[in-house]
Amino acid sequence: MTQQEQANSREKSLSENIMIITLVACLMSVFIYYFFKQEQRFTKVSFETAASTFATRVMSIRAQWFMENQPSVVTIKKEGITISVNGKGWVDFQQVNNNCGKIWQVVMQSQLTFMNQPVAAIERFREKPTLQRRCRYQLASGEYFDYALQTGTVSQVMVIK
Repeated sequence: MTQQEQANSREKSLSENIMIITLVACLMSVFIYYFFKQEQRFTKVSFETAASTFATRVMSIRAQWFMENQPSVVTIKKEGITISVNGKGWVDFQQVNNNCGKIWQVVMQSQLTFMNQPVAAIERFREKPTLQRRCRYQLASGEYFDYALQTGTVSQVMVIK
């Protein structure tokens, strides 16, 4: 092989390498773009699942309350957890600071985090038509759901823009 042929062969391989690197970089940038574009939707759907799990566990605690003849404290024997409930059987720690935070921890059996994001637990009061206490569980990205302590209803996940 002459020196000219060797130079041409090196040139082809260098240009081929540049093309491959460029193609891989383009594909990675497209993947990253679509990943971040869908990230908020993914977070919302995941938080909707968490809200559904929260509602299901609240309902099962209330069912346990009915089965135990409506005590003020329900004991979940499998986990060995005692849960304070209000007069209507819904989870409520009325005498505890950070009532909503305690409710999340007992119902979800985890700290106030979701997908490595902190969850804000805010107790809200509405005075019309009657005093209604609610807990709002909100992510920093704006997704939230409410838990009404008097009725046990869990709202669907909303997003604050």
